[in-house]
Amino acid sequence: MLRRAVPVTAGAPRRCFVAALALIATTLWVAPAHGQRIALTFDDGPDMANAIGLAPAARNAAILRQLNDAQLRSILFVTRTDADPNRNELIRQWGQAGQQIGNHTATHPSLNETGLADFERDFLAADQALREMPGFSRRFRFPYLKEGDTAAKRNGFRAFLDAKSYKTGPVSVDASDWYYSARLAARLKQHPGADTLAYRDAYLRHLLERAQYYDGLSRTALGRSVAHVLLLHHNLINALFLKDVIGMFEAKGWTLIDSESAFRDPVYAMRPDTLPAGESILWALAKQNGVAGLRYPAEDDRYEKAILDALPQ
Repeated sequence: MLRRAVPVTAGAPRRCFVAALALIATTLWVAPAHGQRIALTFDDGPDMANAIGLAPAARNAAILRQLNDAQLRSILFVTRTDADPNRNELIRQWGQAGQQIGNHTATHPSLNETGLADFERDFLAADQALREMPGFSRRFRFPYLKEGDTAAKRNGFRAFLDAKSYKTGPVSVDASDWYYSARLAARLKQHPGADTLAYRDAYLRHLLERAQYYDGLSRTALGRSVAHVLLLHHNLINALFLKDVIGMFEAKGWTLIDSESAFRDPVYAMRPDTLPAGESILWALAKQNGVAGLRYPAEDDRYEKAILDALPQ
């Protein structure tokens, strides 16, 4: 998916100042000598109403098992109220398994379409419901990665999070795994037991292409490859194929790292001066720096539809 700061007027001096900060951060952050690094993080779920392919508890167990088998520590940014004790138990299992749980608001509103006060109340409702969970982390991810369509909302929520001693959970690699999963679920709803390998292979190609794209933005905007944070979702396609995702990245020379290790990269503390605010942190920095050819929204089902339309329906 940050704080009530004083608005800053955009312009050349501002861009130079931010570029200088980026250079300082890059100089101080000494990346390991090996190649690209990436952490897996998850949004949303568990979806208790959807049992296509796997029941909610089985999906939850499958994702946690594959993370554990790979010895990876991740974070689930979850929308949370106290309405469903069964769902709460599945969320609790993340902390019990040594994973983290982060705040994703109570009802998943977009700050681009919601007033600041209402958005803050939604955040607080989730915080109240989550704070006693095992594995709870004071880290927040914006729903839809939308951080405000006005400077007042963007800067206002930045100040609000600062006052609550929260860190954000930005992503460097955005993707459309949610759409791939929805299309796979539609296939299995029509044809239970259908072969899923074509969907798996298309999904792996999509994630690798997106990771390579955003790594290119990282080198363009910062002159280096950051410790990447990949946005995934608590859904069917990851329950089925997370092991394959991990294996694919490793086969391509990427190193899988824990989410908290990735978040220590200085890029995730940066606050791009863009409006509408949000998207991948690297996309936002590239936009701030005037990189041409950026699409908006950065990721969307419209970009993937033709690929999935060509698969067995």
